[in-house]
Amino acid sequence: MANKYNFDQKIDRRKTHSYKWDVSQDEISLSIADTDFLVANEIQEAIISRSNDATYGYTFVPNEYYKAYIHWWKNRYGLDLKEEYFIFSTSVVASIDSIIKRISKVGDYISLFAPNYNVFFNCIENNNRKVLEIPFVYKDYQYSIDWDLFEKEVQKSKIFILCNPHNPIGIQFSENEIKRIVEICKKYNIYIISDEIHSDLDYNEKRYNPVLKFVDYEKAIMLVSPGKTFNLAGLHSSVIIIRDKDLRELIQKGVYEDDVGEPSYFSIEPVIAAYTKCEQYVNEENEYIKENRRILAEFLVKNDIKMKIISGFATYLLWIDISYYSNDSEAFTEELKRSAKIIVGSGKHYHEHYSSFIRINIATQKEIILQFCNRLLRFLKERE
Repeated sequence: MANKYNFDQKIDRRKTHSYKWDVSQDEISLSIADTDFLVANEIQEAIISRSNDATYGYTFVPNEYYKAYIHWWKNRYGLDLKEEYFIFSTSVVASIDSIIKRISKVGDYISLFAPNYNVFFNCIENNNRKVLEIPFVYKDYQYSIDWDLFEKEVQKSKIFILCNPHNPIGIQFSENEIKRIVEICKKYNIYIISDEIHSDLDYNEKRYNPVLKFVDYEKAIMLVSPGKTFNLAGLHSSVIIIRDKDLRELIQKGVYEDDVGEPSYFSIEPVIAAYTKCEQYVNEENEYIKENRRILAEFLVKNDIKMKIISGFATYLLWIDISYYSNDSEAFTEELKRSAKIIVGSGKHYHEHYSSFIRINIATQKEIILQFCNRLLRFLKERE
């Protein structure tokens, strides 16, 4: 079947107030985690139709919004959800911040795997809680979980924050791994907050495994949003999913108190369109990202570039070991920007211990990936 969507179409985002593309004309940005792809026309049509009403007042969340999520997670991942499980929130990060305030106290430990998405650390520390890092095992350019260490450390915390699939290292946790994480947290009565915003971005034969699917645990909280998959982060639309009624009521009260529980005028219809009409878009997007990864991986090997892609086949973010060239990724990325006009993420951004890594966003046009490859090669040759 021919592709319906054109992911090759290039968009100049430099003068669109884009965080990612607020760069000079000669620079390539592969940094911030949004895509450079055209939004699915079904989503754009929903936005245009909504705007045509020409009155942009206060908006409530209709049942159809939650039904769209229910349809998507049932059809794609086999997870049964009910409307009453859902709470609207403006973003996953806003949800995490609000939830932390309601289920933990100042000084409590909150644990998470390391490396991890840097904003999680901010959510913990800004609320005067303590970060408890549980490092992945890094061996032979692969990451894995040390289960003995995980069980020993996680029980010291009030909350465990999971990123599933994982940012920045792209791990797609298996069914057994998700079961084991939940069962250990359940054993020690620890809350789980699972950020599953990258759920749809899997480009291998496996599918991601939702944290609510395998073990019934009343303290498990799942956070999802169409922001990454459909490039809708600017619409500020996400949900918190909690099965337990008492916990759900506590968190619902919290998001209202924090003023993150009400939708904007454009938060609803585009999401309904995404989850009811755009599965083919996601399938084609994943194939495109997979091909970008292949192009980059083969280029590194062919040109004897001694960088190792560590990521699994999930998310559109690649975690790359640059230890052959530098153990100071901050300095390396600054040099890369200055000399090659390439902007990527420094591993140090994800904490001090990861200064021999960089993070690259490959959700862009093949043309830009090829430009990146050629500029990187010239940069490294000039450095010799």
